[in-house]
Amino acid sequence: MAKQVKSHNEVMLVGRIINRQKDIRCNNMKSIRVKLALPNDLDYNLNPNIAFVYIYDDGEIFDKLKPNQAIAINGHIESNWGQRVIADVISLIKEPRRA
Repeated sequence: MAKQVKSHNEVMLVGRIINRQKDIRCNNMKSIRVKLALPNDLDYNLNPNIAFVYIYDDGEIFDKLKPNQAIAINGHIESNWGQRVIADVISLIKEPRRA
């Protein structure tokens, strides 16, 4: 294949944060890499799917991203140099406290 096709696809992911890493470079910008556990749509009793998402760091978002936090991400897939999911919009999901 002489040329690599650049494709951008929109994605929406809803899951829980497993862990996060700071000081990652993505597209030559300071980023955070978040490992997400996504529920298996066919059967919730199966092991979750795992996805890595890159979030551009503004200096304040890292403290809000805590392990086991429910999160929804709207982003896109870039495949210029390998496939990466880049977050465009992040929504932290509030859950009711259990007594």
